[in-house]
Amino acid sequence: MKNHMKLLAITTLTAIGAIHCLAAETVTVESRKADGTPNAPVWSEVSGKWSQSKNKSRIPDASSLTAENVSICVTNTPAPAFKISPELAANTTYKVEVTFGTSSSYAASPDLIVAVAADGVSASTLATNTPAFQGSGANEWNALGTITPSTSHPSLTFTYVSGTLSRESRWYVDAIRFTPQLNQAQ
Repeated sequence: MKNHMKLLAITTLTAIGAIHCLAAETVTVESRKADGTPNAPVWSEVSGKWSQSKNKSRIPDASSLTAENVSICVTNTPAPAFKISPELAANTTYKVEVTFGTSSSYAASPDLIVAVAADGVSASTLATNTPAFQGSGANEWNALGTITPSTSHPSLTFTYVSGTLSRESRWYVDAIRFTPQLNQAQ
């Protein structure tokens, strides 16, 4: 009887964890609103000279992205940075990914390195520096790692570290996606 109670308790906790994860939804933060303005208050330009471009990501599920424009930066002076503060379920682990587009005449930087700092998280596998915004990753969802928010409004700050930024070699940012994972922290 004791073993059956233990098994029942484990099964119940597993089911509660699965239901909790299912309640959390995928959240996508676009850099621009449908009208082309920065997607405030969830996305903000912290520093640098940001503008807009029509070079949207051409990922297969791009219909989920509603903005007509994306954010771009073409100079590293002053050092560009942006911050996102999505509304997420606390204590749920999310896979974090980025997507962006490019074109043959205005390409995404081939050697861009970006620092990532997370606040309001209890766990993170995000790399301190990432090449995820480099041109070779255009039109794909590029994994940055996972986070487990300790608050419903964590923030991630992305800051230029190194790489070529110019009119022809840009830092594109279309969207950051947060997908709840089944193996979450409790």
